[in-house]
Amino acid sequence: MKKFIKVAGISLVILTSSLAATAAQAAEKVGYVNTAKVFQTLPQREAIAKKLQSEFKDQKAQLDSIQKKIQTKMDKARRDGQLLSEDDMRKLQIEIGTLQAEYKVKGQALERDAQKREGAEKQKLFVKIQDAVKKVSEQQGYDMIIDAQALQYAKPGSDITDSVIKALK
Repeated sequence: MKKFIKVAGISLVILTSSLAATAAQAAEKVGYVNTAKVFQTLPQREAIAKKLQSEFKDQKAQLDSIQKKIQTKMDKARRDGQLLSEDDMRKLQIEIGTLQAEYKVKGQALERDAQKREGAEKQKLFVKIQDAVKKVSEQQGYDMIIDAQALQYAKPGSDITDSVIKALK
């Protein structure tokens, strides 16, 4: 039994010293970056927004045209509803319904396409941000960089956000 206790004690000492050595190795330089702030300050972000607006300008104009047609027909139905025959009024309501359905379908398609393109463009920007974070962290000797949104607390000296913004400009 004494032999077993000695072996267990020696094993415990070895395990403790091994954990201490691992903890010493784990003392790496860790920093953080506020990716949302970096993204908001990018000048390319506004250029991409303008590019996307011009790209979907024709589809938006088409939607505006349909909306005007709907409004015109609705005004006519309100204004001339008493004067129109029941058959003409029904035709007008069918036209309005058809235009509203067309507006809804084209509007959803436009929104889907715009979101898809915007997501692709944002992804390109985030790749640039990641490259800048990697470059800055290597220059400043950081072993690990964490996004600020994942942090509970960190010292302000570990923040590389401003350095990343400068690297991107």
